[in-house]
Amino acid sequence: MGIGKGTGMLFDRYIGIDYSGRGEPDERTSGIQVVELDQEGNVRRIAPGGGPARTFSWSRREVYEYLSALLAAASNQRLAIGIDHNLSFPISYFTQRGLKDWEAFLGHFQALWNTKEQSVKVCREKAPSYPNSTELRLTEAYTSSAKSAWNFEQLTGAVSYSTHAGIPWIYELRAASRDRLHVWPYDGWSPQAGKSVLAEVYPAILYQRFKRLGDFPQDWPRDAQDAFVIAAWLRERDLNGTLVRYFQVDTLTEQEKQMALQYEGWILGVC
Repeated sequence: MGIGKGTGMLFDRYIGIDYSGRGEPDERTSGIQVVELDQEGNVRRIAPGGGPARTFSWSRREVYEYLSALLAAASNQRLAIGIDHNLSFPISYFTQRGLKDWEAFLGHFQALWNTKEQSVKVCREKAPSYPNSTELRLTEAYTSSAKSAWNFEQLTGAVSYSTHAGIPWIYELRAASRDRLHVWPYDGWSPQAGKSVLAEVYPAILYQRFKRLGDFPQDWPRDAQDAFVIAAWLRERDLNGTLVRYFQVDTLTEQEKQMALQYEGWILGVC
């Protein structure tokens, strides 16, 4: 942060999204915050609609519409988008339901959980329960604090709610922007040339890294700070040339990489 634009950077803009499964799909909540940095490190806390900042709280539908419009308009710019919810489930879910890959999972999930139109609470009443509310994906097991997406015992700010609310919107965004968007790592470990990238990022493992810096937004609420650290980390890694290595995750075995690529996905930044 603050050391200037680098040469050879992969992306033009860095967008951090702190997500929430609270409330209805069209209901604005302070738990959803969007922050953007450019190559020079200029920071913008984004308000929905792009107009005057009457509120910085977003609805899930507004986040989808914002990203969809941004991807459609940014034909000459590459965006690095980090979002704070799981993009997939443990591999056991795939094997038990005969899902061959993540693409099949997306179609299956959005049909089962209609959280584009209804709250997670309402959809939970119709969907089958999970056998193990503590089961983790491999990438979550490699962190010290990640929780299972199947653990609904926490409050509505938990990753279970945000994941179940968010995945159907990822399905829609992918369908609308397939020619412009690389969803990492499912579309490949190396982002395709000319495409923007969307990846799962876990701000809790980045927060302390940026909290100590002089330009950290101390007066922002925690959800906005989490969106900030996602965007700041993406830019910092791109600036110093290491983001491409995080994309490759060469600390994993070939078997682990294949499992993540086909089924579980990975949290960008977890080694």
